[in-house]
Amino acid sequence: MSRESCHGRTGGACRGCELTQEELLAIDVGSELRTLCEAQLRGTWQVPAELVRFGLRQGAAEIEVDRRWLGFRIRWRGPVVGESVLRDLRSALDRRCPASKRQQAIGALETAGAEALLWAAGLRGARLRVDFSGPQGRSRFTHREGGRPRLSSFKDGRHRPTAELRWTCGRLDPRKSVAWLRMATRFVEGTVRVNRRPVPRGFSRGLYHVRLNEPLPCRIGLTRSGDHPVLWLLKDGVVSARAGISGYPPFEAAVELGGLVPRGASSADLRRAVAPYVDQLVDRAVWMMIEVVGRMAKMDDRDRHRVTALLLRAARRRLRDDEVRRIPLIPTAAGGENRLSIEEISRMAARHSHVLAAMDPDAVSGDDLVDPEATLVASSEIRGLLVELIDVRLQAPSRRSHRFTDRIGLWSRRFTKKFARRIRGMAGTRQVAPDALTESETTLLTALSSADPSRKVALCEGHGKVRTSSGGLVVPRHNPLTVAGAECVRGDPSWAYPVLLALDTGETLPEVLRELWRRL
Repeated sequence: MSRESCHGRTGGACRGCELTQEELLAIDVGSELRTLCEAQLRGTWQVPAELVRFGLRQGAAEIEVDRRWLGFRIRWRGPVVGESVLRDLRSALDRRCPASKRQQAIGALETAGAEALLWAAGLRGARLRVDFSGPQGRSRFTHREGGRPRLSSFKDGRHRPTAELRWTCGRLDPRKSVAWLRMATRFVEGTVRVNRRPVPRGFSRGLYHVRLNEPLPCRIGLTRSGDHPVLWLLKDGVVSARAGISGYPPFEAAVELGGLVPRGASSADLRRAVAPYVDQLVDRAVWMMIEVVGRMAKMDDRDRHRVTALLLRAARRRLRDDEVRRIPLIPTAAGGENRLSIEEISRMAARHSHVLAAMDPDAVSGDDLVDPEATLVASSEIRGLLVELIDVRLQAPSRRSHRFTDRIGLWSRRFTKKFARRIRGMAGTRQVAPDALTESETTLLTALSSADPSRKVALCEGHGKVRTSSGGLVVPRHNPLTVAGAECVRGDPSWAYPVLLALDTGETLPEVLRELWRRL
């Protein structure tokens, strides 16, 4: 029977027509709910992070997340939502509830910031249980796809405020959920533990970071890798989207946008909201690069190179150009902590016809460089940036040649030192004190005195030759023949006569002493 004929016969809408319209409206609400759950999420793996966001939004300072088979358990102590939120959740999911009431309940959940509960329960194959305990009593909500949601309340005020959410989903990839959860909660102010382990904090590959309130609440970090800036867009401290920026020196920033966008804002909405602040964020990042220059002396070579490259990239884009050009950044082959700024290198290049020497840090050896003070020590990346910034051509440094004349000069200097030492030994007459004699030297003097009592033998300092004076035989203690003779006499005192003869004449040297002489 058509609606028109029914109205014509009864004078108004019959009960059957009203049910038909309600059923049609219910189908529309169900479709809207399904679309809301699936369109707002990139996948079921995102739900645990959204439930953690819900807990942080309620004011939880510490959240525990435990992985279960095809699901998770999320717990925290502290503020919990009222029972009215659970009643709205029940109404939104109850297919028997009037469509207008379901629509109203969905809007109330979004206004209260509890849309994560709706997403978790409205997905296909999902099952959700929520337990809230507080001074006013306990509440438990349970829902399973295909069934009616249930809400139970217990008036018992002896419990501390706690919340526990148990959620499972048949299409869930638990590993992907854990990976995203660890990434999304990296910047939260509170503590999040996953399987009893705290999630990593801050920027991966982080070098330095700073918290700022202007132009937006954010955390800016310098990282050890990356070629472009990356913005992590947060809502309530949890990552909701990621935006890349090209053309600027690389850095990372975690920007809180919860106060600028509505709760249901999409990733595109977040990117549009942060766009007007990009230039200011870049400026603050360059300011941070300048600030950390004072710590370069304590950095290792890799981090020092990274900061230098970031600053040169900033100067290339004319970001705080005047400040960056005055910062001492580039070392020279002369060594030490002295570094040259871009302005100093430019002036030095002008004095050298715009040609300077440069070498890789791994090849630094200033001993044979012609001009180490004017030789820059920089990697190929740094050299390329310098060439873009100033009018200079960099080439390999000049080194001192090792020609035959250079070797002759070095040999002459060594010979002069040795000759002067021997002259001092030949001319010196300072006798070695008895208490300064070694055991072998004492044995040698005793044996020589016994071999020829008519002559006095004196041991003096030096390397010169043995000589005869009016007082007797003067023997330099460092003369090779003296050293060899002392070793022979210490082993066999009968060597005293041959040694005395060798010292006295230098011509009738026994074969053993001659061999020792050659070796020494």
